Amino acid sequence: MAFNFEYPYVDPTQYNADWLLKKMKEVLANMESMDEWRAEYEEAYEDYKKIVEDIENGRFPDSITEAFRRWMSNNAISIVGEMVKSVFFGISDEGYFVAYIPDGWEDIIFNTTYYDIMLTAHPEVDYGHLVLTY
Repeated sequence: MAFNFEYPYVDPTQYNADWLLKKMKEVLANMESMDEWRAEYEEAYEDYKKIVEDIENGRFPDSITEAFRRWMSNNAISIVGEMVKSVFFGISDEGYFVAYIPDGWEDIIFNTTYYDIMLTAHPEVDYGHLVLTY
């Protein structure tokens, strides 16, 4: 009784050409709508695919670069502030001011401005600042 709900008077053991034709038209319509959808979004897909390939090859679109710059300018100070909380400062046995830096920070160079050496020569210059470069 496979098609009994659509054609109650049809022998289910016989093929019903009308039913088959109706189902084939539905399948074709679905395929056409998928082709239309694919045609509509294929250009956008290719654009996104090119952007991803560019990023993988180190070429960033200007919009991403600018967004990253804005994000860094808004967040860099707080990020560095959190990083510096992992550094411990103290006085060495020889009496020098030291910063104890975590092992994984080889890329960050801790230095000073060197202006503290010429304190009397240039009193208007800020001195004694710790400088982090990377």
